[in-house]
Amino acid sequence: MDCNDDMAKGVSRPSVKRNGRRLTEHPVSRLGRELQKLRDQYVASGGKLLNRKELDREIAERRGLR
Repeated sequence: MDCNDDMAKGVSRPSVKRNGRRLTEHPVSRLGRELQKLRDQYVASGGKLLNRKELDREIAERRGLR
């Protein structure tokens, strides 16, 4: 069975590591699946994901604070 098949049925995903912490298994909502799909497409097209510090800097620059 494919991982995408599990997600389509609302089955829990295996734990993943985020920000140095391991999250427990949890059900993934339809919105969560859609956001993950968009993230994957962005990364596949060469997009760079920002860490928290980079994200804060980007937001400040767009607001004209820096």
